[in-house]
Amino acid sequence: MEYIREYKKYSSSYYVSEGVRLTAGVMIPLLAASYLGQLQAGIALGLGAMCVGLTDNTGPIHHRVNGMVATLLLIFVLTLVTGLSMQHSWLLAVLISVMGFACSMIGVYGIRAASVGSAGLLVMILSIDERYDTEQVVRNALLVSAGGVFYLVMSLLLYRLRPYRLIQQALGDSLLSTADYLRSRARFYEDEVDYDKTYKLVLEQQVQVHNKQNLVREMLFKTRDIVRESTHKSRILMMIFLDSVDLFERIMTSQQDYRQLHEMVDESGLIPEFRDYIGRLAAEAESIGLALQEGRTSMPDPALREKLIALDRDFRNARTSVMDDSNIEGFISLRHILDSLKDLTHRLETLHRYTSFDKKISDNFSRQIDYTKFVSPSDFNLKLLVNNLSVSSNIFRHSVRVSLALLAGFFLSRVLPFGHGYWILLTILVILKPAYSLTKQRNVERLTGTFFGAVLGALILWLVRDDRLLVSVMILGMIIAYSMIRLKYLVSVVAMTAYVLIAFHFLKPGDFTEVLRDRLIDTFAGSAIAFIATFAVPPKWEHEQILELLRHAIRANASYFSFISKPFLGQPLTNLDYKLNRKEAFVRLANLSDAFQRMLNEPRRQQKKIQVIHQLVVSNHMLASHIATLSSYRKLADTYASEKFLPIVDASCGHLKCAEELLSEEAYPVKLLSAEENFVIRDELRQLLEIRLAELAAGSLETATRRKFSELKTLADQFEYINKISIEIEKLAAGLRA
Repeated sequence: MEYIREYKKYSSSYYVSEGVRLTAGVMIPLLAASYLGQLQAGIALGLGAMCVGLTDNTGPIHHRVNGMVATLLLIFVLTLVTGLSMQHSWLLAVLISVMGFACSMIGVYGIRAASVGSAGLLVMILSIDERYDTEQVVRNALLVSAGGVFYLVMSLLLYRLRPYRLIQQALGDSLLSTADYLRSRARFYEDEVDYDKTYKLVLEQQVQVHNKQNLVREMLFKTRDIVRESTHKSRILMMIFLDSVDLFERIMTSQQDYRQLHEMVDESGLIPEFRDYIGRLAAEAESIGLALQEGRTSMPDPALREKLIALDRDFRNARTSVMDDSNIEGFISLRHILDSLKDLTHRLETLHRYTSFDKKISDNFSRQIDYTKFVSPSDFNLKLLVNNLSVSSNIFRHSVRVSLALLAGFFLSRVLPFGHGYWILLTILVILKPAYSLTKQRNVERLTGTFFGAVLGALILWLVRDDRLLVSVMILGMIIAYSMIRLKYLVSVVAMTAYVLIAFHFLKPGDFTEVLRDRLIDTFAGSAIAFIATFAVPPKWEHEQILELLRHAIRANASYFSFISKPFLGQPLTNLDYKLNRKEAFVRLANLSDAFQRMLNEPRRQQKKIQVIHQLVVSNHMLASHIATLSSYRKLADTYASEKFLPIVDASCGHLKCAEELLSEEAYPVKLLSAEENFVIRDELRQLLEIRLAELAAGSLETATRRKFSELKTLADQFEYINKISIEIEKLAAGLRA
């Protein structure tokens, strides 16, 4: 069942849509030209389509169009210039070096711009072994551009036919990541918990959710038709996204002191029941995500409500039979976890209803917030490029590294008798990435994938003799290669190597062992150059830039907490301020976690103070979870808003401010704040606890004191947790600075 579920998640995803679209864009003109006896022209058309298609990543439609148009212009110029430079090796070497740097530097403008640069380098690399006269060079450049135009027109036509399809798939993918995140949090409820491993898994899943939510946010809030609420479907898509973000935050609100929880209530036998129910909720979120990807209506599990009622009943029975003054705090925590699970159940039922896309549902939606504030502007200003022309810029170092590595690969291909210039350079291009960890991973996966892909391709050619079946297998390999390129790069390389071998079988019929041998040798040569270049021009190691990311995360968390605290101090809080600060905190945390994961894959000598940084990353995530938990109790602020919370709010913000200053580049000394604070709210809670224990001794379970104590203690606990974590972050920051 696990394999079937994973297959469904993959086959209905936008990754497969991208793969099919790109394969169709490449193969249609190639097969048509081949049928007409113009195979070389078909190859040029297919190359142009492939280069433009590789930049057509899922995102806002006008961003996709701008990227494809920029790629069209770039590949025409580079095909033309490369062809004219072929007569002079020195001129070709200069071109490779200069364009390697220039096309890599435009990556400062984001992932799509980096894809445009890579497409330009790709068309240049695939053209360096072809020699034409001037007329043929111009003809080839026009054919490559025509292939790109064909893909552009096809992509726009598909978008016009189904304008919401990709957004639906991206939304579904986001909910599937949320389901995985919920499953990872369920591990805290297991009998034997490996807390370090579980927190690491939770952080990784959190980064995935943030990244996928950011993609959907860009697609929704930067698509004019959707922001203007032009159709009921666009309004429902907006409702699904907003509710899914709230759902994710609500999942984060279940943050507890799990060690203490296990110590207090393990004997009740309730924790395994909570874990099982959380697993059921994850399955519900996954069901909704799959339904959105597949374009169908999802139905809630009819047994879910019965399980929730049973869980509530078991909790009440355990509270009556097991609860005493030694574990009362544990049962209060369980009560609030149960309330969160009830809320999550209701939210998931609402999302199930949305998948019907019923017009009546969209009538309830009204846009009260300017959503353009939630996305960053995409300005291509020259100042950003100029500011990055420095050795302190990671993208500058990467561009120099790419330039030198491509130049070295070019010279090696001219020296070695077996070298194919384009394959060595292509290997270098796909392996080298700005971050060391990605380059290292790509290098291993490229070598491994090429080997297994070569074996697979050779096996297919040995077993399959029918050309039509071989073409079908080649097309399937292309779809897998292009759809897996951002999902599972190793699988993509295996499929790509196999289909390239089949393609060469058609281009040069006969013994393919020579082609196979050359590809393997060229791949190893390109990998070796990429590996050497990474250390010859080292990237900016993560320990050099993670302090800035830590400061940003701490500052964003402090701002998030400051705004969330306002209702509890009797001050107004607008929904816009709340959502903007929440989004900023989550994005900063995702950036921090992503950098830390890259740091773990760097050489050990570059993992400076890794344990302290790890503790800081985990503490920041725990802090955000407790702040999110506090935000979920905003309704209680109407009853318990008081100036009594002000000392603990000021103290927590002070500790976070001190931590931020400790991590700054300035050398001035920062004095740690006192951790010994006396908060007035504690006295009131002690009095309520004494009254409550007396009531329990008298056999009174449901009283006004129980409710007041439970609610006020819940609020106070969150403020206490936040203060405790803020002190911990301050101490860790001092240790890191030392």
